Amino acid sequence: MAEDASSSGADAFVYEPQPNLGEQRELRREYRTLLANAQNTRRHLPESTIQQLGDMVRVGDELYTRVKAPIDGLLDSRYLLYISDMGAEMTRTMRIDADAFDMDEYMQKVAHFIGGTTSHGSTRQNEATDGVEDVSQMFGGDSDSWHWDRLGLLAARHSRRAPVSEHLLGPLQVTPKHRKQARTHRLDEDAEQVAPQQLHASDIVQSENETSRMVLDIARRLEECCDEEGINLFRFALNPHSFSDSVENLFYISFLIRDGKAAIIEDNDGDPQLCMYTSLTQCCPKSRPKKIDRRALHDGKLYWS
Repeated sequence: MAEDASSSGADAFVYEPQPNLGEQRELRREYRTLLANAQNTRRHLPESTIQQLGDMVRVGDELYTRVKAPIDGLLDSRYLLYISDMGAEMTRTMRIDADAFDMDEYMQKVAHFIGGTTSHGSTRQNEATDGVEDVSQMFGGDSDSWHWDRLGLLAARHSRRAPVSEHLLGPLQVTPKHRKQARTHRLDEDAEQVAPQQLHASDIVQSENETSRMVLDIARRLEECCDEEGINLFRFALNPHSFSDSVENLFYISFLIRDGKAAIIEDNDGDPQLCMYTSLTQCCPKSRPKKIDRRALHDGKLYWS
């Protein structure tokens, strides 16, 4: 509607701030009548035709030339929306008649174009009796002498496909890629459920008491095994059969060194010797190494002092 109105002149729509109320009421009444007719036509859309839809568009175009206010243009837009919806719905439901395309006539024209003729008889009758019709049986005479290149040139005008050999379209052998399936862990409802151990305040106190007791046991054991020159640290602390026991022994020894009850010195060969601090002070200077280094073990780390 707006397209036809613009073609009639650039000044087809002229806004008037104070339009004639009588003409405006008459225009709105006609638009409401068109909207009612459009709704009625949409209810019986299968019975409508494209010609009727075009007539409705032309009636709306005539009313649009009298629109001089934006509110009247709103009614025109609503009417145009109804028409466009009906046109889209009619297009979706449109069915092409099966007899609109005659296969026999088409094949005759193709054969005539390339310099040949077709055999007599209807193609549809052959398809009904034989199922799938061989295209070569439609042509009569020697079809090899026809100008097939002429048909190919005509078809090439409407195709953008490059003429390539079939074996160049891709690799000769392609190994399909197998998609890896993600493993999903299913919940075993029959499995035995184990609850985590809950710690209480009394358990923490007991753990601290256990650490103190183990430190005292290590100190008592060191007094029994240690002489004036001390004992080899690795021989005393390390358990060759258990890594966890070795770490715990070094942990408890670090408490003895922190409290000043034990010390680590180096012998003449440079090996670490663990001894009680009291025996170290009582040791004769001549029997002690030339250089005595005290080490402190804190939090599992060795620090020089």
